[in-house]
Parts: sequence; structure tokens; C-alpha cells
Amino acid sequence: MNKPFVSIVIPTHDRKGKLIRLINSILKSNYPKNKMEIIVVDDASTDGTCEEVKGKFSQVKIIQNEKRLFLAGSRNVGINNARGDYIFLIDDDNIIAPNTITKLIKVIINDTKPLIGVVAPIIYYLKQPTRVWCAGIERDMITSLTKHVGRDKTDNGQFKKLIESEDFPNSFLVKKEAIKAVGLFDEKTFPIHYDEADFGERIRRAGYKIVCNPNAKVWHDIPLPEEVEDKARLFHCHNEFRAYYCGRNRIIFHKKYSKWWQFLIFILIFQWLFTLYYLSVILNSKTPFRKKISLSKAYLQGVLEGLR
Repeated sequence: MNKPFVSIVIPTHDRKGKLIRLINSILKSNYPKNKMEIIVVDDASTDGTCEEVKGKFSQVKIIQNEKRLFLAGSRNVGINNARGDYIFLIDDDNIIAPNTITKLIKVIINDTKPLIGVVAPIIYYLKQPTRVWCAGIERDMITSLTKHVGRDKTDNGQFKKLIESEDFPNSFLVKKEAIKAVGLFDEKTFPIHYDEADFGERIRRAGYKIVCNPNAKVWHDIPLPEEVEDKARLFHCHNEFRAYYCGRNRIIFHKKYSKWWQFLIFILIFQWLFTLYYLSVILNSKTPFRKKISLSKAYLQGVLEGLR
């Protein structure tokens, strides 16, 4: 296989230990070192990430944001500085198998029409290395319910063929050609929450496929669902910033991409069910009462902003 140049973009914020572990796993890759670059985008960390990476990995290019740009903005910085025709976006709390990049590239360059624009690995929990976290995304445009394909199933070899997906979280390889066709991540509208969903929707509407290649493997260092005591953290509404975008972006995404009748059903019925559910999650969280009130206000402000 004629191996193309791959740019690996890693956004990070105050997780230098996990970042270093990921870089070490990438450096063990069997993909030719002269055919890849590693770009770390430090999103205004305060834990000495830049100094640590510079001291340990002279071959890594590190870009430091002067202010927080969050996930979408940091990915865009990395993409704009990438030299490769293929860009592997991966969050810092992962490790990859030695053949992951090779397996992803093989699928995307041996593709037939309709063209694959994004190929992702199957993702497991790091704490349980055969337990699947995500092998694809399925989203109901009426209810807005989002399903991770294969989630919490043990991989006994049943995942073999390519799995089509609506978008993909956490780690995925993108053709630069596809990015040029649809544009960067919408960091203004979706700095976090639904940023990958919006990007994936634009990719697919431009005529590209998004697939998961279960032969390429990544392990995600997140708590197992049964370990999470505070549901507010599990549902990403454990601080005011996230609670606001959690309430706001679900509405904006479906306003943008649902058919009119789908959005009408969603906004009249399911949005209010989600609002009540998320408020119950926040109010039953293990945080002080004043914090619960501030989180609830932020979530409701996001909902109102989404409706506007």
C-alpha cells in the first residue's frame, strides 16, 4: 500500500498525564514515522502541558491557545496547521493499537463510491478492554435519542464488517478533501456538544459516507457507567458552561437538520420530556443546593436560547 501522509491532531486541556500516554501509544504505531506528524493543540492548559510535551517529545508539534477555544475550536486550529491529506482527530484520554492508523488508512484509500469521508475505529473502555463504548452512531431525528452502536457489549468477534454511522465521537480519520468540501467544525455554534454531530451531518449531506472499521481499535479512558455516581456528570451538565450548551445545542441541531414535521414533533413533545429529565438529573445530583440551582438556570437558559 502506498501510504499517504497523516496528520494526528490531539486537543488537550489540563490532562498532561493522559496526553503523554496517548502520544506514547501513537509512537508505537506501525505506520511509517516519516509519513505522519503529531500536532498537540493545548487549549490554554494550566498544568504545564506545553513544557512537559516539549521536554519529552521533540518530534511533536505543539500549539498553545492563548484562551480556551474548547474542542471544536482546538480541532480547527490543528486542522489548519496539518500537512496531511488525511487527518486523525483523537481526544487526549485514549490509547491506540499499533495498527490502528494503518487499518483506518487502508479502508479510506481503497474506497469505492459513494466515497468514505470519515473512518473511525471501534472504541472500547480502557478499564474493560473488550467492552465496547462506540462502534457507530444512530440518531432518531424525531425523538433526538442518540445510540452508540454496540455500547456495553463484549466484543466476541461479532464486529467484523464496516459499520455505517451518522457521525462519530472521540476519534476518527477525515479526508482533508471532505473538510474542504464542508468546512471546519462550527466552533461558534457548537463549541462543545453536537459539534461532531453537526460536522457528521454536513459530511454526509455532501455525499460522503462515515464508517467504523472494527479492525482498528482505540481504548477510551472514561469511567464505566456503573461507576458514575453523579448522573449530572454522565449527562455532561455538571458545570454551568456545559449545562447551557447541553440545553441549547440539542434544539439548534434538530432545528437545522430535522425535516419540518420531525422538528415539530420533537419540539412539542420530546424536547420538554428531555428538559424535565435533565432538570431532575441536575436536582438529584450530589452537589450543594446552590450549585444545583445555578446548573438548572444555566440549562434552562440554554433551552431558551435554542428556542430563539
